[in-house]
Amino acid sequence: MTPATAPDLTELQRVWDERRRALAIIIQRIDPTGMTRPARDPDERAWIEAHGGSPFREDESCAAAARAYYDRKYRRQGE
Repeated sequence: MTPATAPDLTELQRVWDERRRALAIIIQRIDPTGMTRPARDPDERAWIEAHGGSPFREDESCAAAARAYYDRKYRRQGE
């Protein structure tokens, strides 16, 4: 597109800015301290640590519970 035919994105940018401000307010109220998540693959964990880490504590029992849930959820009838 040439500049003469480029669409006017002013309204879209305004909406995005409004949503970013609303999200920033919500994020300020979230404290991930003490939250757990299923344990990651060691390579994934190493990559995340090399890029700033994660606020979540990894827990193998949480991983086992998640696997059991998905096994039940996606089990075919008759299995």
